[in-house]
Amino acid sequence: MPIEKIKNNIIQKNQSLITECLLYLIPLTCGLIYWLAFFPGVMSFDSVSQWNQLTIFKIENSHPAINTILMWLLTRIWYSPAIISLFQVVIASLVIGYGLNSIRKTSRLSGILFIALAFIISANPLVGIMDVTLWKDVLYSFLVLLASIFIFNIVSSNGEWIKNPKGFILLGITFAGIWLFRFNGFPIVIASLIALVLIYKRNIRYFVYSSLITLSILIFISGPLYSWFKVNRDIKFNYGIALIHPIVAYVNSKLDLAYLTDEEKQYLNQIYPLDNEWAYSCYDATVFFYNNTNFMPVMKDPLMMLNIFLKLAMRNPGVMIKHYLCLSSFVWQLKQPNNVYLETILLDNYNPDQRPSWEKYKDIVTQNPLLPTVSGFIKRIVWAEWRRDIYRLIWRPAIYMYSFLVSLAFLTYRTKRKEWLLLSIPLIFQTIGIMLTTQLQALRYQYPVYLISMLFTVPLILIGWILTKSNPIEIKNPPQ
Repeated sequence: MPIEKIKNNIIQKNQSLITECLLYLIPLTCGLIYWLAFFPGVMSFDSVSQWNQLTIFKIENSHPAINTILMWLLTRIWYSPAIISLFQVVIASLVIGYGLNSIRKTSRLSGILFIALAFIISANPLVGIMDVTLWKDVLYSFLVLLASIFIFNIVSSNGEWIKNPKGFILLGITFAGIWLFRFNGFPIVIASLIALVLIYKRNIRYFVYSSLITLSILIFISGPLYSWFKVNRDIKFNYGIALIHPIVAYVNSKLDLAYLTDEEKQYLNQIYPLDNEWAYSCYDATVFFYNNTNFMPVMKDPLMMLNIFLKLAMRNPGVMIKHYLCLSSFVWQLKQPNNVYLETILLDNYNPDQRPSWEKYKDIVTQNPLLPTVSGFIKRIVWAEWRRDIYRLIWRPAIYMYSFLVSLAFLTYRTKRKEWLLLSIPLIFQTIGIMLTTQLQALRYQYPVYLISMLFTVPLILIGWILTKSNPIEIKNPPQ
């Protein structure tokens, strides 16, 4: 081999290595800036509630207990919300970097494009502030994104990626995390595994390995681990809680409920007196939930709530359809309706003074920015954009969902490979799950969709533009 060619190969490898490192370092650097600017992290009511649980060591399953246990473990290193937000920043940088590198290595696109994408994604206040907010939604969202990246690797390598032990082990662990970190995450896991097995039947045993890993983790965590941490399993969000909101719609509609049995009426009376006005907003269940609502009957007997819902839905399906179309409008509707609140990102922390038992946490959960100038600058940018964008287009998850689906359809059409449609499964089942279970209109519920769209949309369009069926993606070494 000529010396000049050897030198060129060395230079190219060095440039590739530098690019690979930058795609991890840029998200990490941006994340650390946000971490210092909003130190020790952004905390909502739910965040402080979990902080109280880990402090007094009374962990409940109202929020997925695995998330609170993880918070407890991290605070053994440093008793501060800062260690949790820092952990999220590190995970975010690893997943974003891995995703961009995976796409870069399986395409002929310039490394400059991915460096620019790394900065655009990570510097975006929507991502930067979310990643330092102590919500279970953050880690869950990056797990869904990671599953999407794994599916990209499987499809781009024609199924070869899953045959590596590192591949099927990581896929199994990721699916377990998706199942555990949100109660409505399991459809993504089931749908993804079924679709992958149907398309790549020749590799079925590797997907079985992943499934066994997922199942083993689920059994261990929900069994021995929860027992060790004395998790209160009686207090748990279940499907019955998600059905309270549409039931409120029926009660509020003033329909005749005479066809309900006395037992069913008594059940509803325990939740909230039927003789009283049931406050209702199709956009927000908390209007009713924060009105001295008693959730215990639903937690103990969710099946009764399901029976009532089915009876009402079959009797008058119009109320149900109207309710769900309204509630889920933030998922599929591009323009935000007037006078409708969309919960986006938090800039300030929840004030624990509002609950006497939490006042002792005020100092530790209060924001104390280590980069106050940067924090102020970011807040001004956010507020300026919020006031300018009357339809909240930049915040609407529907924009991101449609952008990704269009780019994926374009790639599928150009390459004539229907296997690429597998990449849509995590996003689609995430969206369907939210449409059926969401309790209010909130960006964080669809944060996985934002991340998937930001990472994949532009690369998929460009790959589809330069590639045809006769000029497919070249895979030399599928990324691990």
